[in-house]
Amino acid sequence: MTDRFTTYDAAYLLGALSPEDRRGYEAHLRECHECSHAVAQLAGLPGLLAKATPPAPADPVPDSLLPRLLTEVTRHRARSRRIVVAALAAAAVLAAVLGTVVGLDGPDRPDDVRPGVAMAVVADGTPIRAEAMLDGKAWGTDIRLTCTYDEHAYGSGTYRLVVIGDDGATQQVATWSAVPGQVSTVAGSTSLEPAQIASVEVRDEQDRPVLTLTPDSDSLEE
Repeated sequence: MTDRFTTYDAAYLLGALSPEDRRGYEAHLRECHECSHAVAQLAGLPGLLAKATPPAPADPVPDSLLPRLLTEVTRHRARSRRIVVAALAAAAVLAAVLGTVVGLDGPDRPDDVRPGVAMAVVADGTPIRAEAMLDGKAWGTDIRLTCTYDEHAYGSGTYRLVVIGDDGATQQVATWSAVPGQVSTVAGSTSLEPAQIASVEVRDEQDRPVLTLTPDSDSLEE
């Protein structure tokens, strides 16, 4: 199918083609299965438009309205498949990102990351440092860490963010891999209210606590 006829289907059914274009398109339809199929798909359009009874417009309908409608029909048909693919891809990316780490290049903390309370180091030689901010919600507590790493540390390392309730039960709320010399923002959440949290810990690959924080008024976001 040549480019000349790609947008003729709707215009043909609505009687918007010139006599010359109509004759040319009808001759083309006898040879092009794809265009014939497109016309068949839109065959019900004139009938649907005939049944519609829109209110009388306050102002005269501009002459440019029908060409714009035809253009939108063509664009919609071309975009529909791309929209579905893009939506699926966006959903997959969102599912992969939520609750995980957002890596931030460079050693400096960006301006939109609010400083928190420094977590205490409880394991000698650990290459990670973190500031924590706990934000009480109606559903529980949102936890954010701003983590920095010794740029000379060997390897990346895997860490876990663990919440310990006042009943001694533990919840893992996030996992991430460290990148030496960079800053990471880690986000996690728990159903526990801030008053129900005994401590927040960062644990290494051996499940050994390396950083800890006991929540108080300084670590709770106002």
